[in-house]
Amino acid sequence: MRRYIIVGAGAIGAILAAQFEGAGIRSVLVARGENLAAIREHGLTVRRPASTDVVRLDVACSPGEVNLTTDDVIVIATKSQDAEAALAEWAWQPVEAAVPANSDPTAGLGAVAIAGPGDGAGTEPPVQRMLGADLPVLTFQNGLSTEDAALRRFSKVYGVSIGIAASHLSPGIVVSPSYPVVGSVWLGRYPDQHDEVQDQFVADLVAAGFDSQSVSNVSAWKARKLLVNAANGLDVLAGDDEDRVVARKRLFGEARAVFEAAGLAVVQDAPRFSLAVQEVPGHTSGRLSTWQSFARGASSEVDYLNGEIVLIARKAGVGAPVNERLQRLLGSQAARSEAPGTHTLAELLA
Repeated sequence: MRRYIIVGAGAIGAILAAQFEGAGIRSVLVARGENLAAIREHGLTVRRPASTDVVRLDVACSPGEVNLTTDDVIVIATKSQDAEAALAEWAWQPVEAAVPANSDPTAGLGAVAIAGPGDGAGTEPPVQRMLGADLPVLTFQNGLSTEDAALRRFSKVYGVSIGIAASHLSPGIVVSPSYPVVGSVWLGRYPDQHDEVQDQFVADLVAAGFDSQSVSNVSAWKARKLLVNAANGLDVLAGDDEDRVVARKRLFGEARAVFEAAGLAVVQDAPRFSLAVQEVPGHTSGRLSTWQSFARGASSEVDYLNGEIVLIARKAGVGAPVNERLQRLLGSQAARSEAPGTHTLAELLA
């Protein structure tokens, strides 16, 4: 029976674990620091439009507390800037054979023999243990860089583009304002293709309350999400609604031109997210993940959003001045641990 090892207990990872638990799908949530301590002691608190649920989860702080088996699927649910370290940490962990129910718990454990020349007559072939890199890995990050970072180590990479309104601002607490569908997901094998295994992951996500679709062109779906995410940083800047509209149009228009110059495929006629975002008592809605990171004093994802667009532009030999200006404003702000509102829309549009 599949078990999802969810690395990262922010808004996405925590909601995934809570929804899997409610659907009877096995998972382990890997958290750290105060968030880990709060979930271990009190459970995960999920604030929804009509209820506040406390969900008891299997939680761990590191690979050493998980004991990977061949039934496991690794889910990288960190922010993009933390994905590289998470992939490197989990790829080289040992994996043991899963033990079926009512069987000898020692049967099938240990090393896996592979074909190869021996050291001489009568010697055994070399032995190679299974590692985390042999397991499927699901990448939930924004931007376009995580899949290649995963593919460097993992042979079975599944890219995921997710739309979700969840928030995480306090240890052990997430807000999920969409119900009963909590998020929209497009999932596919990377590099772009389709296999039967991805359909099983999609079925689990649907059972867990996500509007999930299996796709064969996940890169184009992630490019579409990056286009949307180009405006995330505007949430951190102070200014009026009129300037915000102008800035959003400039960022989107510039990003589209960059993608076209680079020959990057982007899903055009995508259905709208089927999420009904409702009011959660005591919660200020509309705060995007970039704002949440700045409000918590966490690291910024801007280098993998606007910075990703700048990278594509430079490689294509074209400019992306508005995206670059936003990247510089928020990058320097994050480096100084400054709060949302430190910079203004007027600075971006100057």
